[in-house]
Amino acid sequence: MSQDNMYVDKDGKLPKRPKFDKELLTALVKGQMFTCSENTFEDLPDSILKNAFYTRGRDYDINLGVATFRNAPHLLIVTRSEEYLQGGKHFSLKGYKRYFEGNGLELWIKS
Repeated sequence: MSQDNMYVDKDGKLPKRPKFDKELLTALVKGQMFTCSENTFEDLPDSILKNAFYTRGRDYDINLGVATFRNAPHLLIVTRSEEYLQGGKHFSLKGYKRYFEGNGLELWIKS
């Protein structure tokens, strides 16, 4: 997510992510059932697809998408880009409280 809470820019591209992002995401999904939108699925690297199990169902361990949020999750893990996108799709953190922030990583819990 960008500094101004955009998760994609006006052209549909993701903000630049911290270097640890791919390794962290791979570790989080390893052996887990995950869901995401078809657009997100198409962009996932092999490291995710080979180590986790994709489902379109309601039974999953981790949600990698925004469009697939059916209910507000209890925990949001945010990797924060250093960029400001100034346009695009905004992600609201309303109803969440940040409990940890450091080196491009944030943990938000539903309040």
